[in-house]
Amino acid sequence: MKTFDKIQIASDMFVEAHNRYMGAKQEIDYVVSILLSGAIIGIIGSLLKEQGGHSTHELLARISNAISEGGDDAAHEGMFREIYNSLKHAGNERRKIAASDDLEVKTDLKKEAAHMLDAAKGDFRNIEVSNEARRLG
Repeated sequence: MKTFDKIQIASDMFVEAHNRYMGAKQEIDYVVSILLSGAIIGIIGSLLKEQGGHSTHELLARISNAISEGGDDAAHEGMFREIYNSLKHAGNERRKIAASDDLEVKTDLKKEAAHMLDAAKGDFRNIEVSNEARRLG
């Protein structure tokens, strides 16, 4: 069995997500870009938080909360990954939504892919990577 470095995998996924987005010929290319970007954020965003930083989506939630009107629902970073999550799941047990009632997604896939790529890029730029990890890439 082979061992893989998740930062290197995330880096490779970012390149693939970017290439799919830039060369998109079909809507599925944007879907793939969104899903890869979301997976990248799951790896890199967690590392960034561990290092004492803040993910792009966490910062967006903080800004939204700072400028929101009193009485608005508080923003949370997961709300910026709503389309990503809806593409990888059907249904929601906690909210009692059956999978069969959750089979449509209404969004602009190109725009969503651009936002997710941008968030992944921002998180990547802010992590600290050891010199050893840099040499592996």
